[in-house]
Amino acid sequence: MIKFGIIGAGRRGLDHLRVLKNFEEVSIQAICESDEKRLLEVSEEYKLRGYLSLEDMLHKESLDAVVISTPVPLHVSQTLQCLKAGVNVMMEKPISLNVIEIKNLLDAVKSSNKIVAVGFQLRYSNLTNVAKENIDEETLSMLVGRWYWTIPPIPWIRLRNQAGGQVVEQAVHLLDLFRYFAGEVEKVYAEYTERGRNTEEDKKNNFDNWSSYAVALKFKNGVIGNLYTTYSLYPEVFRNFPNECLAYIDLICREKLIRYCNDKEVRILKKNEEPKIFNSTQNSTVEMYRSFIEAVKENNKNLIPTRYEDAYKSTLLSLAANESAKTGKPINPETLIN
Repeated sequence: MIKFGIIGAGRRGLDHLRVLKNFEEVSIQAICESDEKRLLEVSEEYKLRGYLSLEDMLHKESLDAVVISTPVPLHVSQTLQCLKAGVNVMMEKPISLNVIEIKNLLDAVKSSNKIVAVGFQLRYSNLTNVAKENIDEETLSMLVGRWYWTIPPIPWIRLRNQAGGQVVEQAVHLLDLFRYFAGEVEKVYAEYTERGRNTEEDKKNNFDNWSSYAVALKFKNGVIGNLYTTYSLYPEVFRNFPNECLAYIDLICREKLIRYCNDKEVRILKKNEEPKIFNSTQNSTVEMYRSFIEAVKENNKNLIPTRYEDAYKSTLLSLAANESAKTGKPINPETLIN
């Protein structure tokens, strides 16, 4: 039996909890939450031991693994505490807004015999594999990603100094798939704007962030990429277009288009062939935990596609985009950490 603890009792933390409850080989022992009222509600509802302090939980519980689903600035320090206590970690993305923290955690993970995985669940989708398998690697020339969204419902995510903006907090999922589909990036150039979300109404909603983002990438293999995202829209924007995707990636090969629609379907259009449509057959978060649980059982981090030793590069890429937007210069992501 794998004994789990949950750190963070917010919306996403409870999503993780509910998924884990479906695994027979998992026993959720405790939950840690700094909001005492929230902690009491959740611990009573799910019949878990509750802790206001992570240090207290790690000291009193005998845990095999934890899920970290707290605000971004806490991720690295909490992960380091867990590694010191000999506990495996599933960490929500993004890892950190601080490159030094990312590097320090990388060093700690490499010297530890415990597993740290990052919650890029889209890598575990059957659709991701369908898209990957249908890429013509010799003719792949461009990736185009889009994520249209509104003001984030979680208040702290609205703040760029807490969550890093949409490219870091949300569209990093697409950047992670960019890397999975086309390899590492050697240069990123970005332009951001506040236009469209800088009204008095937005300020009253405590929105302090960029509104729209344009990111250009050049991969080491010569492929190019574009990512464009926005917080400027409204949740029902595609109400009259039910088949439209809020988020997608187009993979452009010679006379072939592969469209990955955010864990819903993959469409393949190829010259002189009938279009092919593949639908999702799995819950990617469930599959992520299936992989993580097996890796913890066998103490084998190589079973996890999103182990920290690879996944940190996706957050690093998103931070490189932010740096480019701030400085107006192209950035090689590797120079941020070397």
